[in-house]
Amino acid sequence: MSDTKRPPPDGDDHAGPGLSATATSAAPTPALSLARTRDVQGERLAGLVRIAASLNRTRDPSKAMRMMVSEVSNLLDADRTTIYELVPSEQMLRGLAVQGEHSLQVGVGLGAGIAGMVAATGKAINLKDAYRHPRFDPRFDKHTGYRTRSMLVVPMRNPKREVIGVVQVLNKRDGYFTVEDEHLLTALAAQAAITLEALHLQLQLNISNAELLDASRQLEQRVNELELLYENERAMADAHHLDELVGSVLRVAVGATRCEHAALFLPDVETGQGPAWVCSADPAEALVALAVVEVGDGVLGATASRGEALTLSTAKAFFSLGVPPHLGGDSRIVVRDAVTAPLVDGGRTVGALALINRHAAPDRDDEADQRLAVLLAGQIARAVARIQEQASAQQRDRMMTIGQMLGGVLHDLRGPMAIISGYTQLMADTEEHAERAAMAAHIRRQVNLFNDMTREVMGFVRGERTVFVRKVFVDKFVRAVRETLQPEFEERGISLTVDNQGVDVAFFDEAKMMRVVTNIARNARQAMGDHGTLTWTLRLGEHGETVFDLADDGPGVPEHIRERLFETFTTSGKADGTGLGLAIVRRIVLDHHGTVSFRTETGAGTTFTVVLPAREAAVEST
Repeated sequence: MSDTKRPPPDGDDHAGPGLSATATSAAPTPALSLARTRDVQGERLAGLVRIAASLNRTRDPSKAMRMMVSEVSNLLDADRTTIYELVPSEQMLRGLAVQGEHSLQVGVGLGAGIAGMVAATGKAINLKDAYRHPRFDPRFDKHTGYRTRSMLVVPMRNPKREVIGVVQVLNKRDGYFTVEDEHLLTALAAQAAITLEALHLQLQLNISNAELLDASRQLEQRVNELELLYENERAMADAHHLDELVGSVLRVAVGATRCEHAALFLPDVETGQGPAWVCSADPAEALVALAVVEVGDGVLGATASRGEALTLSTAKAFFSLGVPPHLGGDSRIVVRDAVTAPLVDGGRTVGALALINRHAAPDRDDEADQRLAVLLAGQIARAVARIQEQASAQQRDRMMTIGQMLGGVLHDLRGPMAIISGYTQLMADTEEHAERAAMAAHIRRQVNLFNDMTREVMGFVRGERTVFVRKVFVDKFVRAVRETLQPEFEERGISLTVDNQGVDVAFFDEAKMMRVVTNIARNARQAMGDHGTLTWTLRLGEHGETVFDLADDGPGVPEHIRERLFETFTTSGKADGTGLGLAIVRRIVLDHHGTVSFRTETGAGTTFTVVLPAREAAVEST
């Protein structure tokens, strides 16, 4: 045994039989807590599957239990584990597998010490400090130098519900053993008991083939349950919406317990009402959503109200517990028997799980189904909390996105507003009809630009991908772009130069390409600061493509955003930047079946190149 000693923890006295102590620690952030809980549960379920596989490979009881003790210590984060087997003829518990004391024969009298007391009463004992329990015997610690602190001992029962031994874990490394640890160790003890019993039966030639087959079937059932729980954890980790989660977990519950129906209820914390779902064992029947269920209504509502697991095997059980024999809401399912478990998150009941009508599986027992229901409910509670936290974060992100988009639109509208303001003042000062008509046309173009900008941003948010390719006279298009950008550029002392190298007509959606050029130009204007030059070159490609090169002499694109420059919300930290401009550019160009790229050099400027298909390709793509 190890001689490592640690001082006893401060705190309460022993928890007493059947009670569990919960360790306290500084609460992590919700996201980290959810991720950590998911990882721990995934590792625990993987460990359970490994144990089942290891136990199934050996025919030697001692070897099988030795393989189990180290895995149990790892799963429960315990310092050491001992599995005792009850020898009825001697009224003794013998150490079948003792971690760390391979040469030491451990024996405890039935009823003596904590382990003997658990074997005698069949009830689990969970202690914060073993020395505070009157039945704890410290002589073993004195003999070996080991210091026992926290202690969890559960009985091992065979398929006939007889106690055949106990499993004892000592000194949880981060505090005390929790209720969840107790459930887990109970499941492990049941697995060990069934395995041990099955192995003994195989070694004893006088056991009938029927009993051996029954033990083997129950062992296979436990292994299948563990594998289902493990697969369920993986499926829930991939679920991003509540409907995905509900459908996955209820199908697992129906398959694992072979019940007629499995149901889930998730009430609102404030109103006590909420949605409920039912999954049938019949694969032809889809997942059904019930009308609103209230806390206290039916089997689901009663479980959520009481916050405790219920086993309702008979009509007498329904009556004595005051639970109506219906599911809740508008469900017409007749509930003849049920095993239920509350969904608990952070000590608060957030829902209920129910396994309904298990009479089709007579070889199952209530305790096994309740244990599975509790494990499933724990999985679901953690997954629901994770999805709700994600939904809350997405809602916050969505509101921020709306704010960013509005800020960007308002910023982009300042240029057209300045033009409209100027022309309205000029119109007030002139009596010439022709001049007023020209100014009114300018104003109409700016108003149309307003509408185009608004539609473009909203279309980007909604994922609309419609372009109207038509013949465009390039000189007219260039003048419209100049008219939009010139006031903004002049205000900042930036020069806009256009070099048209023989492009007379092109084929594209004029309004959307106006957005492409102005977005790139405004990005360049913001990057250049209070002085600089943007050169817009229009040319024909080798195969008749229309090519726009927009080159600035600014500082270049920062290195840390170059690889994701066209992604949504990528920005270099500009005070009025939204991170949508270039994402919209890329989407519009792709909708034209064109390409957009850039080359940049720190301190030497950036050039964006937009390539649009030639006339034939442009027309065919619409």
